[in-house]
Amino acid sequence: MQRILSTFIIFVSAFLLFQVQPILSKQLLPEFGGGASVWSSSLFFYQGMLLLGYLYAHLLSRYQLKNQLLTHTVLVLLSSIITFSHLDVTTFLLLCPTTLVFAKLFVQVGLAFILLSATSVLLQRWYIESTHSTVPYHWYSLSNLGSLLALMSYPFIFEVTLSINEQKHYWIVGLITYCTLLLCLLYVLFRNGTLIKQTATAQKNRLFVKPNVLWIAFSATSSIMLIATTQMISTNIPPMPLVWTLPLAIYLLTFSYTFASVKNYNRTHWAYLLILSVFAGLIMFFLGSQFNALAQLLIYGFILFIVCMICHGELRKLAPDGSQLTVFYLYIALGGVIGSLFSALLAPVLFTQITEYIVALAAILTLFIYLQFAETEKLSVLYKATLLSTLLVWGASYSYLFINFNQYNLASERNFYGYVTVKDITTPDLAERRLIDGTTIHGSQPLDQHTELKNSYYHQHTGIAKSLSALKKQENLNIGIVGLGAGVLAKFGDKHDRIRFYELNPAVYTMATSYFSYLQDSPAQIEVAIGDGRITLTEEVKNKAPLMNALIIDAFSSDVIPTHLLTEEAFSLYWQRLTRNGLLILHISNNHIDLMPVLQIHSKRFNKSLLKFKYTDTQLGSEWVVLTSNQAFLNSIAITDLSPVTPYSKTRITQWTDQKHSLIPLLKL
Repeated sequence: MQRILSTFIIFVSAFLLFQVQPILSKQLLPEFGGGASVWSSSLFFYQGMLLLGYLYAHLLSRYQLKNQLLTHTVLVLLSSIITFSHLDVTTFLLLCPTTLVFAKLFVQVGLAFILLSATSVLLQRWYIESTHSTVPYHWYSLSNLGSLLALMSYPFIFEVTLSINEQKHYWIVGLITYCTLLLCLLYVLFRNGTLIKQTATAQKNRLFVKPNVLWIAFSATSSIMLIATTQMISTNIPPMPLVWTLPLAIYLLTFSYTFASVKNYNRTHWAYLLILSVFAGLIMFFLGSQFNALAQLLIYGFILFIVCMICHGELRKLAPDGSQLTVFYLYIALGGVIGSLFSALLAPVLFTQITEYIVALAAILTLFIYLQFAETEKLSVLYKATLLSTLLVWGASYSYLFINFNQYNLASERNFYGYVTVKDITTPDLAERRLIDGTTIHGSQPLDQHTELKNSYYHQHTGIAKSLSALKKQENLNIGIVGLGAGVLAKFGDKHDRIRFYELNPAVYTMATSYFSYLQDSPAQIEVAIGDGRITLTEEVKNKAPLMNALIIDAFSSDVIPTHLLTEEAFSLYWQRLTRNGLLILHISNNHIDLMPVLQIHSKRFNKSLLKFKYTDTQLGSEWVVLTSNQAFLNSIAITDLSPVTPYSKTRITQWTDQKHSLIPLLKL
C-alpha cells in the first residue's frame, strides 16, 4: 500500500507542478506586453523554486522519518491556504521586468511550488528509509510522466475549455487532493508501525558533499537549451502555452526515458545524431524564420530532443547510490538554476541576439567530445578525427554565417522585450535602412531621400494608406498608433494632424529617433508614450482624454502580435477611445497566425463593418483590417481595393477574452 500511495502522490504532485506553470505565465502575459521573455523569466522562477525544493528535501531528510512526514504535511496544508494570493507586489516594489515576474509568481505560488517540487525526492527517500530498499530511480521517471501529461493536456484541453480563473480553481482542488493523499500515507505508515519503530535517522555524512562538476554542467546545458529553444520559436510564433509546453515536454520526456533505466541511453548511438543536430541548429539560428510554424516546431523540437537525451542520459550514468540521492538531485537543480539564470538575466545583457542558443550547442558538443576522450578506451583514430573535425567545422561555419548575416548592421540592442537591429542594406538593386525586430522588418527608409519607398507595409497602395487618405477627406487626423517601429506612419500626418504613438520597447524608440527621420520630419504634432499600449489607453480613458478618430494597432514583436491586444476587453477599450465614427485599423500581416476569425467575431460583437485590404505585389506584402461604423468612410472605399473575407463559423474558439483564448486553431501549419 505504501508503494502504491507513494507513486500516486508523486504523479499528482508532478501534474500539479507543471500544470500551474502555463496557467500563471499566461495570466502574466498582458502585464508585460505579451512578450516571449515572460516565459523565460517564469522558467527562471520555476528552476529557482525547484532548487529550493530539493534543498528543503535534502535538509528535511536528515531528521527522523516521523518528523519529516509531519513537517511536510503541515506545510502543504498551509500552502493550500495561501496559494494564489492577491497581494500586488507592484505597490511596494520597483523591479526590472524579469525580477518582477519572479516576485509576482513567488507571491502566487512560491511555497506550494517548493513543496511540490520536493515530493519526488522525499518520497524516494522515505521509501528507502522505511523499507531499506534500493533507490527507485524509476519513480523519477514516473514523476516526469505526470509532468508530461500536465503540459500536453493544458494547451489542448484546459486552455480551450476553461477560463484562467476556472483553471486556478481546479488546481486548488488538485492541491487539496494531494494533501489528502499525504494524510493517507501518514495513516498507513502509522498503522504499519513504521513510524513508531523508526529511530532517529539523522545522516552521519556531511551536510553537503563536493559535487561531480558534470552533474551541474549537463543540467545547466539542457536548461539553457530549453529556454533558448523556446525563445527562438517565440520569435516568430506568438508566446502561448503550446510554444512553452512543447519544448518543456521534450525536456521532461528525455528525463523520464533516461532515468527509467540506465540501459536506455547508449552514448555511441547518439553521437551521429548530435553532429546532425548541432548543424541543424546552426541553420535554424540564422534561417529559422523562413520555415512555417509546423516545420519550426518539428525541427527545433528534434534538436532539443537530441541535446536533452545526451545531457540527461549522461546524468543518469553519473547518478550515485542512495546515500547521495538528495545531494544528486540538489546539484541537478543547481545546474538548472545556473542555466536559467544565464538565459533569463545574463544573456540579454551579453548578447544582442539569442546567442545563448549557439552557446548551448557549443557546450553540449564540447562536453560530449570531452567524455568520449576521457572515458572511452580504444577510440579509433577515424572516430577521434570525426569528433574534432565536427567541432572545428561547426565553429568555422558559425563564424562565417555570423559575419555574413550581420555585415549590414548599424546598431543593435536587446532587452526584456526582444532584440532590435538597424541595418543599412546596400546592394546594386537596393539602398535602404531597416529596423529589424527579431527577424521581421518593422519599418524602412531609403538612404537616398529622393527615392520613393515601394517595398513596405505602408506605401500608397496598402490598406493603411488608403484608409487614412479616405479619413483625411472627412476631417483632420487625430489618431493613436499602438506600435512605433521606425515611425513610418508619421509621414501620413500634416500640420493640422495629431499623431500619438504607444511603444512598449524603449529600444525601439531609441532606434526610431536616432537612425530614422520620420518622427522629426513629420509636420504633424507627434507624441510618443513609452509603455504597454493597452495599459496607457486605459489610463487615458480614466483621465477622460480627448477622443481620437482612428486607432491603429500595429504592435509586433518580431512576427508576433501580442494576444492581449486582440481580446474582447481590449476592443471594448479601443471603442471607448474612439469617436462614434472612429476607425479601428489593425495590421495583421503574419506568416504563422490567421487572425481574421477573431476579428470577424469582434466585428459582430461590437456591430461594426469589417473591411480587409491585402496587397501582395511587393516582397513585403501587407494585410490590413478596418472595423468601423463610419458610413461615409465605407462608401468612399472602392470595392476593387478590398480583399474578400472568408466567413468563419467556429465562434466558440475564436471568441477571445482576457480569461479564455487559444491560438492553436489559428496556426498556419
